[in-house]
Amino acid sequence: MTVNPSNMDKEDLHWLRIDTANAYGINLHQQHTEQEAARLLLKPDQRPEGRADTSTIKRKRRSEKIAFVPCGDGSVAYLGMMLCDFLMFGERSITLWGAGDERFRQPVEADGAAPPL
Repeated sequence: MTVNPSNMDKEDLHWLRIDTANAYGINLHQQHTEQEAARLLLKPDQRPEGRADTSTIKRKRRSEKIAFVPCGDGSVAYLGMMLCDFLMFGERSITLWGAGDERFRQPVEADGAAPPL
């Protein structure tokens, strides 16, 4: 059965996020760079000590399949709760963050970086 995250009870979603954050060692309210986010999306026992490959998360961001925070100067960040939502719901998690609503859409630069604000 497919779960539609946008129709979930807010209390249930809150506790699911907490459980996922605990399992993956993610702080829900901390901002993470793209490298940190790529590493955190792996299971804790599979995480590399140093850098993680960011190509997959960049592709997801550029195709608007994962929520992110544009930080200016072309940089982006990911909140821990955005990462937990992605771990729980995959690409459907974007619906929790305003996907499909033109007010929340950001134009994408040619290199895939977030536009300056």
